[in-house]
Amino acid sequence: ARAASAGQVRPGPPKASALMACASDASPIAYYYCEVGVRERLALSRTSRPEERTEGSFLLQARFEPSVLRRLPLEERPGVRFAPEVAMFCFPHGVRLVNASVAAANAIPKVTSFVLTASDKSRMYGACIVWYEPLPDGVVQACVDEVMPECDGVERAAERALAGELHAPEAICLLSSAPIFEALNSCCRQLFRMRLSGGDPASTEYMLTEASLRPLLTTPLPDYGGRVDVPLGNVSIHVVIPPANELPHTMAGRDFLLLFECLDVSSVIVLWALLLAEQKVLLQARQTHVLTMAAESLCALLFPFSWQHVYIPILPASLLDILQAPVPFLIGIDEEVLGMAEQGGLVPDDVVQVDLDASSIVCDPDVARAIRLPQKQYHKLYKALAPFCRASGRQSQDTEGGAEGGDGGSVRGSSGGGGG
Repeated sequence: ARAASAGQVRPGPPKASALMACASDASPIAYYYCEVGVRERLALSRTSRPEERTEGSFLLQARFEPSVLRRLPLEERPGVRFAPEVAMFCFPHGVRLVNASVAAANAIPKVTSFVLTASDKSRMYGACIVWYEPLPDGVVQACVDEVMPECDGVERAAERALAGELHAPEAICLLSSAPIFEALNSCCRQLFRMRLSGGDPASTEYMLTEASLRPLLTTPLPDYGGRVDVPLGNVSIHVVIPPANELPHTMAGRDFLLLFECLDVSSVIVLWALLLAEQKVLLQARQTHVLTMAAESLCALLFPFSWQHVYIPILPASLLDILQAPVPFLIGIDEEVLGMAEQGGLVPDDVVQVDLDASSIVCDPDVARAIRLPQKQYHKLYKALAPFCRASGRQSQDTEGGAEGGDGGSVRGSSGGGGG
């Protein structure tokens, strides 16, 4: 599967570096720091063609492929290779350009998180902060010359006229071997502040140098039950690892509860049972961070088992064909990418669709009937989870449906065009 190839990158020749000083038997807080965007070159995505544009500017309609602009350390970590595929997880829809007014209306940077799964099933956990930057005029001019050579002079001149107006999203990203999302998100916010105080990223005085990032890239993760403070600029970021006996185990922090804030207790139990039965589960939400936290919480709830199948909490648009895979999966998809999938008919009928925003589960009626849980254990689990979950609109029916776990008001059957 294409998603499973993330992390398979040919290593370059080994080099000595201060960032490699971290002990080989201790993982650092972050293995890699990188910057992602399109400020060096606008490369069209495979879904964007000038001849298919509608009325208006092509540059404002097109999608562009992001790339890694800068990374530290430059050399590969021993046993942990850098995955350039991280770029498409920072921008799962591709990159869209905007004008100055839209950029100003979205001036507050957004933080999100994701998970990369390698072919050996090892995982890297990422966090990134995204904001808008003015796009260099030369990059815009080069793009017009490259992708619109057959357009008439008037059209090309109109696109070039936008050069000083266009903004593009850019991201700072951190990759770690541990799902310490709360700490990684805090680090991303602080790195953004440091970047602002450093001025122009093209400047030689750019603040995010190897020296300023060294504590983040060399400080070892604490042991279970431990804590370490990482100095970044003028603040210290607290990294806490829960005790090993606190199971089911998660390092998601308070965002672990996002799953329970989205779903009522019956839906959580049904979803848990569907994963134990190794179904194809597709999580849907408007916010990508919610998808990652919900997927991580579900994996923690499977303890003492672990999810061994395809696991992509945020599915980039370029990997939509993996929904056709004939294997169990736990995949998250946001509203925009879901629209692309549905438009292309890429969501099979046997996929369980979980809408976290609407607190609903849609699955094949036969699958729903097959998920039968013992009454006594169901009610015990229901009472344990109920205080943490959102209230159900049909609480009495949810409670009565314990034997099958699918009779609650939040679960619907669907097979093709029919309902259950």
